Amino acid sequence: MTLTAPVVPGTTTTKVSEKPTLFWMILWCLLVLGVQPWSSRAAAPQGTTGSTNSLMKGALLGAIFLVVLAATRPGFRTRISPVTNLYVVYVLFATATGFLLADPTGPLLRLARLMIGLILLFLLWRPLIQVPERLIRAHLWAHALLAATVLLSVIYVPEQAWRPLSSFGTGFRLQGVIIPMLPPRVGEVGAIMLGLAIVALVARKLSFIPATALIGAGLVLVALSRTRTAAAAIAFGLVLALLLTRKTWMGRILTLGVPGLVGLMFLVVPSLHTWLLRGQGTRQIASLSGRTTSWQYVLDEEVSLQTAIIGHGLGNKRVLLRRGEGDIDVMAIDNSWLGLYWETGLLAVTIVGIAMIVAWISVLRAPTPYVKACGAVLLGYVSVASLNESGLSDLSSMTLHLLVAAAVCDSDRLRQRSRAAAQQKPYEPLPLLLPVQQQPKVPKPGSSPR
Repeated sequence: MTLTAPVVPGTTTTKVSEKPTLFWMILWCLLVLGVQPWSSRAAAPQGTTGSTNSLMKGALLGAIFLVVLAATRPGFRTRISPVTNLYVVYVLFATATGFLLADPTGPLLRLARLMIGLILLFLLWRPLIQVPERLIRAHLWAHALLAATVLLSVIYVPEQAWRPLSSFGTGFRLQGVIIPMLPPRVGEVGAIMLGLAIVALVARKLSFIPATALIGAGLVLVALSRTRTAAAAIAFGLVLALLLTRKTWMGRILTLGVPGLVGLMFLVVPSLHTWLLRGQGTRQIASLSGRTTSWQYVLDEEVSLQTAIIGHGLGNKRVLLRRGEGDIDVMAIDNSWLGLYWETGLLAVTIVGIAMIVAWISVLRAPTPYVKACGAVLLGYVSVASLNESGLSDLSSMTLHLLVAAAVCDSDRLRQRSRAAAQQKPYEPLPLLLPVQQQPKVPKPGSSPR
């Protein structure tokens, strides 16, 4: 009869289901909704990413935080990625500089939102991020729900779902009405859904019918929103994902050849060429719809050493341009890196730049091809879109993509490390101690027997 001791707590691991529960899925969808820049059609200037519903977004984020905190078990175990740590450093630095402003209320509220978002990633590690496929699936379906609201807007209020281009070209662009979103945000939602669905289809994580539906909806949103930045960013992300996961040189050559053919089609096919130009002239195309004007102003302005280090203050995403005789124009800084420099200075640019580099290192070190490809899609999108849009200075959809890419790849590497350690050192039960039979004592030499 074999006797075994009871299991020591903490020495065994139970298999965690890779399917996320509906509860955590809904919470992540609400978080993705809360970081979107809700921009009303009348209030937000065309081409900007400003939000007119900060109070509602703050209330939603606070409610999500309280629900997650209440659902978290006491004594839970968690991890935090190095990118999240760097963003915590950025928040602390920006908070210190915020007190130097005349009115720090607005910047401090934005930093509080960012810190709550970072804490949420800390709390969601075990239920959602520990298995990276969970977070990827939740991120995909969150964008699918946002895309559904945009498509329903066309049916519900078709007269408000199309935004005229006016000074930025000719024609109309699709925007969200049920959840107010400007065309650039609609294009971003469609691009992220398109990229993750393509990777899931290739990796056989989604069946053909739902993957095709998501890919088709993503293409429709990108095309009807006429967002060139989103199209270029997701194309770059998909090319990187294929390059990082292809093992043969032939596969890598084909990966580089497909984008070249697509680019040639945009130049040859008249409809695609019209979509690319959007009715703009050579001057508008060269200035990236006027963006380079504000960029040049930011680079040419003479500032003091203190302003160059700590910036003008968080929240100053626009510059005041004076043209001609008293002609004053306010333009957005649609560049994340120049926006970081203008708001919080060179030190903030350095911190976030290091976070971007660390995130790319995490993607390159991810052992699972599916997770690596999804991380490359998200991070490739952020790398390109950050050059033409703002968002890395606070809790935005772009910042969330960066944090998600780093988190899933770090989690994948930790999972692989734990599996390798378990294979090298398998658990061996302690040997059962049996009573030893007493042997007859042998008298020592020279001793007299009793």
